[in-house]
Amino acid sequence: MRLAAFSKRHLLAVLLSCSLAMSLAGSGVARPLRQATQFALAPLGDAPMYAATKLKARLSRQAAQRSSDEQVNQLLVENDYLRRLSDCWKARSEVLEGQVQQLENFKKMYGPAANIGCELIPARVVGAGSLPYDRARVLGSGARQGIRPGDVVTTREVVTNRSKALPPKLAVVSEYSLVGRIADSGAFTARLQLVTDRGFQISARIRRVIVPGRPRTVTITDNGLPRTTQLTPENPGTNTPIDDVLAVGDGGSMVVVPDVKAYYNVQPGDQLWASAKDEYLPVDIYIGKVEKVEPDRDAKDAHRVKVFVRPFADVADVRDVFIVSPLTMPAPKP
Repeated sequence: MRLAAFSKRHLLAVLLSCSLAMSLAGSGVARPLRQATQFALAPLGDAPMYAATKLKARLSRQAAQRSSDEQVNQLLVENDYLRRLSDCWKARSEVLEGQVQQLENFKKMYGPAANIGCELIPARVVGAGSLPYDRARVLGSGARQGIRPGDVVTTREVVTNRSKALPPKLAVVSEYSLVGRIADSGAFTARLQLVTDRGFQISARIRRVIVPGRPRTVTITDNGLPRTTQLTPENPGTNTPIDDVLAVGDGGSMVVVPDVKAYYNVQPGDQLWASAKDEYLPVDIYIGKVEKVEPDRDAKDAHRVKVFVRPFADVADVRDVFIVSPLTMPAPKP
């Protein structure tokens, strides 16, 4: 007996019958059969794909050309440039982060608060003399106001965010210390008088610094009589600030406190603070450290000294500042 030839129709009929049987049998029978047959069908479907991938990779390697020395050097130069550019942007980012931190420090130190009672007006120094002797000006008049030839005038222009003139004598601070005060003002601009400018003066106090292991001798008043005692950390009650001293600019780079009693025993390293007794200052503001102490030959009393203070910041180079404006301005004097 001769078997009929097995044609494509027969194969299709078999596959359809198997598919129908698996559908009727359910997923419990179909899933194991599918997992068993995938290992037999995978080589048939994946082998051509792997062969084509290998052939393409081989042809690509053969088509690639070796870079010349000039091209390699060019790539090295470009990589170095990109690396430097990345470092530059990183440095700028750090500067911006530092400025943000400065603003946060300002908010913590001087931010508007009920217990401080002031407002900070942001400003920036934008103009000054280009040469040292530019600070001197020839004045045609003004002798009646006590202006003398050779007096130093302030030339630093400040830009503010206020469309109205600010009151004069407002204190100007940097992040950590007093820079000066407003001499006069207009819309969006003001003129800054530095703490080192001749003519600057402010009520101040001196705070003596106690260094552990280095006792200091000071004179205090006890029942109306002077008494010498040791100024040490164990005896802090004697270290009261020296109040009601007058700090003035020397016209150079220092702040001078004249006519200080010698028995206060002010020494280099002590601190000078602008006093909150000034009508335009809501709090004490740091100015700088004492650099040297000399006998005051201009004083009437021989037991007086002159204190020279180095400002904490190089006020001549300060750019970003804040103007301290009390919430309650003092009444104008008649």
